[in-house]
Amino acid sequence: MIDESPTTPLVVRLATPEDIPLITLLDSLSLSPTRDIHRDMEKYFGSVDPSTHERILIFLGEVDGVAAAKAELMLPPPDERSTPPVVGYVKRVVVHPDFRKQGLARQLMQHIIAFARSEQQIDRIDLHVWEGNIAAVRLYESLGFELQHRELYFRLPL
Repeated sequence: MIDESPTTPLVVRLATPEDIPLITLLDSLSLSPTRDIHRDMEKYFGSVDPSTHERILIFLGEVDGVAAAKAELMLPPPDERSTPPVVGYVKRVVVHPDFRKQGLARQLMQHIIAFARSEQQIDRIDLHVWEGNIAAVRLYESLGFELQHRELYFRLPL
């Protein structure tokens, strides 16, 4: 992810269960230290009751029909939507290395922000980014995200 003007047209769509191999591939290309944490992809496509659990929408960005980027928008369960502010959460933003530095992360994030605002009536979007991921930090700041706090991450090797 970098903070440049888009140079490549991106077509954004919601992922389907048939896209799981593409999602898995893009996740494997992430620079995040937590990219290898296992998750059951099928649960994102209907196996979790949306009336009691958060819902995760996975957006795929394609360039000329090739999966070039992805990001996920986690929506709160219905009972948490009745009291503003309603907060969504963006996670796992990944751009394929062959498509980096073309403004795709910006286009994908702009799409998600517009979708969250107009189609989901989300009041705020949160996200986490690794402090060393300077390009992503600059991108998010340029989109209007503001730093809320810093976290310390601990691990005990056993």
